[in-house]
Amino acid sequence: MTFSAVGVAALSWDDNLAAYAQGYANQRAGDCALRHSDRNNYQYGENLSWNPSVQAWTAASSVDQWVAEKGSYDYASNSCVGGAMCGHYTQVVWRDTTAVGCAAVACNANRGVFFICTYFPAGNVQNQRPY
Repeated sequence: MTFSAVGVAALSWDDNLAAYAQGYANQRAGDCALRHSDRNNYQYGENLSWNPSVQAWTAASSVDQWVAEKGSYDYASNSCVGGAMCGHYTQVVWRDTTAVGCAAVACNANRGVFFICTYFPAGNVQNQRPY
């Protein structure tokens, strides 16, 4: 995926966001629950994923799933098509977001991988387009 395809700058890696993400991922190690953190009172954006295979999972596979939601996003109406999920995609390409940090943890006794990316500033602002 190229950010330039939608006219936004690529994100920079941020170690502080990664540390925040790792702290929250560690909290999900016991249950793999796809529940959002408090996101520092919504100062941060956040994408979560879970994969049932510790061996087959990669960070790229999770990000690819989020970016694949692009096909469900309708720019003209600024909404997801037919009730499909597209908010992960719009957070990845949110025009004002500049930084990201991600983390993963094997969870539920190695029955899966919980993956989180934390974004700053947060995207998916109601009634605004991502780009």
